[in-house]
Amino acid sequence: MTSAPPAVVTGVRRRFGAGPPALDGVDLELRAGEVHAVLGENGAGKTTLMRILAGLDEPDEGSVVVAGEPVTEFTPRALRERGVAMVQQHFTLVPTLTAGENLALARPEGRLRPGARRVRRRVEALAQRYGLPVRADVPVDRLSVGEQQRLEILRALDADARLLILDEPTAVLVDAEAEALLAVCRALAAEGRAVVIITHRLAEVFAGCDRVTVLRRGAVVCAGEPVSAHDRTSLATLMVGAVPAPPLSIERPARSGVIRIALDGAARGRLRPLDLEVHAGEVLGVAGVDGNGQAELEDLLAGIAAPQQGTVCVEGTEMPVGAPRERVGKRVAYVPADRYRRALAGPLSLADNLELGRGPSRRAPRGRREEQAVPALAAWDVRAAGPGASAASLSGGNAQKLVLARELGVGPAVVVAAQPTRGLDPEAARMITERILAAAADGAAVVWFGAELDELFAVADRLVVLADGIATPFEPPYDRAAVGMAMAGGAGA
Repeated sequence: MTSAPPAVVTGVRRRFGAGPPALDGVDLELRAGEVHAVLGENGAGKTTLMRILAGLDEPDEGSVVVAGEPVTEFTPRALRERGVAMVQQHFTLVPTLTAGENLALARPEGRLRPGARRVRRRVEALAQRYGLPVRADVPVDRLSVGEQQRLEILRALDADARLLILDEPTAVLVDAEAEALLAVCRALAAEGRAVVIITHRLAEVFAGCDRVTVLRRGAVVCAGEPVSAHDRTSLATLMVGAVPAPPLSIERPARSGVIRIALDGAARGRLRPLDLEVHAGEVLGVAGVDGNGQAELEDLLAGIAAPQQGTVCVEGTEMPVGAPRERVGKRVAYVPADRYRRALAGPLSLADNLELGRGPSRRAPRGRREEQAVPALAAWDVRAAGPGASAASLSGGNAQKLVLARELGVGPAVVVAAQPTRGLDPEAARMITERILAAAADGAAVVWFGAELDELFAVADRLVVLADGIATPFEPPYDRAAVGMAMAGGAGA
């Protein structure tokens, strides 16, 4: 290990297009033996700054020093050789390869198709060491979102990085998994490494981080101060530039007798036969450790896949499968857990993404489409260079708001929302929560898949916990211990 700080950033500026700068004279010092939190609203510049440190982007101005030497070549390979590894919020895995093969590809000595036994043992050893379970022999496109996140982290840890950057690493992890990951970060810091965590979960900052830097609109407003010098209110105020709003007070709409969506013995993959009805005005929460049938249930409710047995019906007729236009025609809004693979076309404009799935009959000339998109983008506070900007240029939070602007704009009868506030700053998460609940108040049936129990307890009229593909129901007031036991495979309420 070098005695120099693992990384020092001085006066870094970065601008994309004609909009405001993504980074405006940013300074940052990362120290060995520490876990450093980087906070800020969506679009504040956090990910851009970390991508520069990882060689995935290059500053317009300023200097970056890693391991005591100025960086002159901003490429992933050059920074990886300096001991920098980054786990991005948007997965970089090869979907057709197994977890073990993806791990092998990240190693300099790796081959495209190494021995299956060797890579399986490597994945299993890393998973056991760090408490991040992943199925080694399963192609990535068949892993759950949570498993893919864990694999990304294992791949970075396998590189033996001296500076490890984690961009929203716990966004798809349940409480116990997030706590385990923070413990891993603390252990890595104790070994003399530097760990950076970009997060919107303030509880994690106080539970596992030593210092904190806050960015607001591309500028540093809190420069590496001790976490102990702050509380939740002070950090939230630094992030948004104002005193945060009080906790969300939710009035749950009354459940009506109208059944919007129903499963009759529906089963697929890990999901065992399930009978379920969700009524107009109701929010049904779905909890569980990732990989216990949530992905299969999400697919069934969104019409991505057909049940292997049983039926899924929307307002009395079977759910159309594999036809987004027919799903939209049935007024089923879908906010997927993986917005980049399932909801957005990165190369297309924001205006075009707002029209996806609505059919050619509604398609207008480009200028008209962009003009029509402006009110929706403004209403959802999607921050971008304009309606003609590509969806790929958006930060994670703004991309999520774009998806919701499209899906909730249809006046849905059913809302299938998987991790809808994942990776969002508190104000954006609050806005999205309020608008999904407003859809329920207007008569939609909402199925909300969540990783954070506190969030689910706040929004859900009823809750089901999936463990080993079996659903255990809960009614409020929720018993956190009983829900936790059900998630671990124990008895429910």
